[in-house]
Amino acid sequence: MNKEVLIDVGSQLAHLRMYPVFDTCHYLLTALQVRDDIQQHQSGTQNFTRRHPLSCWLSTMLVCFSGSILSNFLLGESPIKDFVHHQHLLLATVCWYLVFYSPLDLVARLLRFVPIRILVGVAKEIQRTKKVFEGVHSTLAIYPDGYLIVVLIGAIKGCGGSLMSSIDRFFRGVWLPTQTEFLFPSFATKASFISAIIFVLEHVQIIQFERELVYLCVASMFIYVRVVTIFFKQYDPLMPFENISSGILFNSWSETVSDAYRRATAASTTSGAINTSAQQQVTVIPAALTPLTATTAMISTKKELNNDGQVKGLEVKKRD
Repeated sequence: MNKEVLIDVGSQLAHLRMYPVFDTCHYLLTALQVRDDIQQHQSGTQNFTRRHPLSCWLSTMLVCFSGSILSNFLLGESPIKDFVHHQHLLLATVCWYLVFYSPLDLVARLLRFVPIRILVGVAKEIQRTKKVFEGVHSTLAIYPDGYLIVVLIGAIKGCGGSLMSSIDRFFRGVWLPTQTEFLFPSFATKASFISAIIFVLEHVQIIQFERELVYLCVASMFIYVRVVTIFFKQYDPLMPFENISSGILFNSWSETVSDAYRRATAASTTSGAINTSAQQQVTVIPAALTPLTATTAMISTKKELNNDGQVKGLEVKKRD
């Protein structure tokens, strides 16, 4: 494909207006995620969403705007700065109500329908890419040389909902300190940090490609993983690299080699014991369970009993 075409596609993608279509997709999927989390961790509370609508609404709004809330707080600005434009809050509230309380549960069922879920998911990932990109470049305007801060703010813009999951559950009366994003980061969190680093490297011209092309590559990565995750529930392409790097960087070579040798030895010992027991069963079972052998043994036993009886009878007669 021609390079100019890709650059043009990336430019158009970067200049797309997020409100209201892409923001609506983000709010709908976020509300559906909160609803699924309620069903998973609060199944014992019947009709939680109907008995506690305020808690449910606060939880959903917190996840919908978590990226801007966290980034504004870390930059020393008002966390509720983005609520100045009330249309975003109103749109998120409408999406929350439709997902939780639509007649016949129609909206939630439509969002779980695979073709619609793919379309909405693609729109959400385009919006995530836009958030990371804008977070990086808006922070560069404040801290031109603070690249660590730039990466942090850009990543939080893209994965704020995952980072705020514990506080979100706390609003609903659930406290799960062992299931935080810092212990088990999702692919969205890891990919947001990687994307922020890529945008920073492009800004300092270490990655010498057109900005539109880099933007298109990052958006394509997010969209690809989103589509694959819809069909395969758990998919993280970074996991193999994490396993290799953690084994090299955070484990000593001696422990790794000894652990591999111990596993190989245990496997060979187990297979040898299984083969030996199988051979013993092959040699013993036919002799014990062959019908001809058992019948011959019974006949010989009866003959011995009869012979003993006859001998004993002759001895008694002689004595008489």
